Amino acid sequence: MTLASPAESHTRASVALFKLERFAEAAEEARTALAITPDDNIALRTLARSTLSLGDIEGTIAALTNLLPSSINEVVAGIRGLLRHGEVQAAARVATVSPVRIQSCDSEVLPRIVTLLRQQALRKQNPTQERVTAFEMALSLAPDSVALRIDFLRLLAAAGEAGEFARNAGLVADAAALADASATLSRDVGNRARQAFRDQAWQEAHAWLQAGSRLGLDAAAGDLAERIKARRLAEARKALVAKEPDSHKHTAALLEDYPEDGAARSLHARALIANRQYAQAKTLLQAVSAQGAATADDYVQLARACRASQDIENAIGACFDALALRHEDPTALVLLDHLLPGRE
Repeated sequence: MTLASPAESHTRASVALFKLERFAEAAEEARTALAITPDDNIALRTLARSTLSLGDIEGTIAALTNLLPSSINEVVAGIRGLLRHGEVQAAARVATVSPVRIQSCDSEVLPRIVTLLRQQALRKQNPTQERVTAFEMALSLAPDSVALRIDFLRLLAAAGEAGEFARNAGLVADAAALADASATLSRDVGNRARQAFRDQAWQEAHAWLQAGSRLGLDAAAGDLAERIKARRLAEARKALVAKEPDSHKHTAALLEDYPEDGAARSLHARALIANRQYAQAKTLLQAVSAQGAATADDYVQLARACRASQDIENAIGACFDALALRHEDPTALVLLDHLLPGRE
């Protein structure tokens, strides 16, 4: 008679102990077998079942994940076991490791997980973060579900998650489904933007309007977009005048949101000059000039940036442009005294 190897002995012991419902001992024997033979399917299956019976869900997930390469049928059975125990998110964590293989083995298990996750996500009494997690898990298994994505957008709007709303909005490709949901989403986005505006959270308000714009919900904005921009420009200008240490952060954020706006370019250029970043400031102010939006002050700042960059010819030209807009501008005249030959 052939004697069983140590690993086989421990595996047989784990199976026998599991049948006796001595789950802790069964799990220990299975772990001992796996320490000798890590890919022992019977030991992995017994460990998954034992840990599930013990309520050690992390242990069950680990055992089922290790089973995936060699026994998809056992993994699907383990996922069903998790679902019977009400461990929907644990089942989803296992399923997301190899959803294609699981779907090919059992076409019903993934839709079942997605349905249960959606139910969790839509349950309003659940904490918001739990609902968000449930939606994210469901979408990882059903990324093309437009209905699921739109439900998620509604939750993100209600939770005030502008960034995630914008990211997920870009993933909705079904125009018809989006049109059906646009009234609700437009209201939610508009309400969020207006609340942020009332709270003087200008950047957040802008983020909501941008998110709505990506969904074609421009009607939610009304005249709010221009009011938000005006307030943000005023705050950035105030921070510059007060020489606040982080004023360049205000102007950089402003320029990021309004990259083609002459006033935003001008303000950030001034912040750059204050930080002696003359080359970047010069580029921005030249763009403002090319737009035809430059003021006398902009040309004075351009002259300063050009002079610091040793671009004397353009510095002189900028001074004359400033004087053309504001006759006898004192700063432009002083700069010319330093720039023109024979006027020192």
